[in-house]
Parts: sequence; structure tokens; C-alpha cells
Amino acid sequence: MTSTPTPISASATTELVFILVEPARGENVGAAARALKTMGFSSLWLVNPCDLSGAARWVAHESTDILDQARLFPSLQDALAEVEFSIACSARRRLDKDDYLSPAECRQAIANKSRSVRRAALVFGRESSGLTGEELAACDAATRVPLACEQPSLNLAQAVMLYAWELSVLNTESASAAATDTALATFAHVRQALEEALQRLGVNKQENLQRWAQEGLGRFSDRDLGMLMTLLKRLP
Repeated sequence: MTSTPTPISASATTELVFILVEPARGENVGAAARALKTMGFSSLWLVNPCDLSGAARWVAHESTDILDQARLFPSLQDALAEVEFSIACSARRRLDKDDYLSPAECRQAIANKSRSVRRAALVFGRESSGLTGEELAACDAATRVPLACEQPSLNLAQAVMLYAWELSVLNTESASAAATDTALATFAHVRQALEEALQRLGVNKQENLQRWAQEGLGRFSDRDLGMLMTLLKRLP
């Protein structure tokens, strides 16, 4: 049986959203909004945030429109349901992830999926404790900033600014071509197909192999994803 590569839409660039999980200080949310607008981003999503009046608006200065347009979610799970590729930002290496992208590698990972991912997210944790292990595991990939020392770490607003600056180049990249009507081999489709294939092979979700395979997808380009989907379709 022969198979042709699964077609991927030649659509434009990926929409990038920044998700803050349970931010406790309005000043940090306002500073994050200001950083995003400065770097050309407008999509701020907040999970169970603190009060967004007062300090948040004062620090946001002329970026209060980012706060006004921010989407609110009761849980990270609800927010992730609306994105196709998510990268968790962590201040340190955690047992829940093995492969950590640098900020520059994050940019490349997202740029490489401009046709297979319509919306990607950078996920930032709480100021005091970051993301839980469950929240970290729910994201497709993880990233951390290499620092000269672990303490003091970057605060929330500083981390958002750093990643927004690194990813701002994505806003200047032009669309490759108009979208087509061909079937999409989206990142979400490939991730689901890989999970099903591993299950058929008897690989338990708790095994490291499952985690390594899913994390590895984060580094795949559109072409890699299309090739993998073709191979997965050939499996019995």
C-alpha cells in the first residue's frame, strides 16, 4: 500500500498568545501587558487572575487596551483547549519534563510550525511557585532561561518581556502563501496520532518513552510533522 505525504496548509504565521496562570500581583500583570504591547503582541490570557484594576492599570500605562482585551479562564486546561501548541516557562528544571528549549529555540520551534499550528501559547506560572507538575505536563514543550545563578530568578514581568522580545521577530515574518483547502496535518492531529500509535504498541502513558516522544514533537518542523504523520498512517 502506497501513501503520499499528508498535505499541510500553506497558511500564514502562527498566532501567539501569552498565558499567565494565577498571577497574584496586579503590578506584574500590568508590566506584562506593557511588555507585550511594546514588542508587538496583543493576546494576553489570564487564568484566575488577581484584581486587574488599580496597580495593574497604573503600571500598564498606555497598554491598558491589552488588559481590557485580555481573556479570562477558570483553569489552564480551559485555556489550553483553545491552542494547538503550548510551551511552559519554568524557572528551573523539573522532573515533569526532560527537554527544555532555550528562548531562541522556542522561537525556532514556533516558526517551524507556521503551517501546522494556527495558535501557540507561552505559559507562565505563579510568582511564588510557578506551574504545578500537572500544569507543566499538560504543555507540549518546556523552556527555561539559562541564568548565571538560580537565585534570584527573573520575576514574572521580566520573563514575559524576555520571551516577548525573543519572539517579536515572528511578527515581522511575512506569510508564505494563502491558505488552501487541502487537509491539514496539524500539530494536534499528529500528536493525537502518535499517542494512539504508542497505545497500540503497548506503551503506557506513565512510561518515559511516551513522555519523550511527545516532548520531541515540540522540536519538529512542519515538514517533520508531515513525514511522521505519513509513517503513522502506515502502521497497522
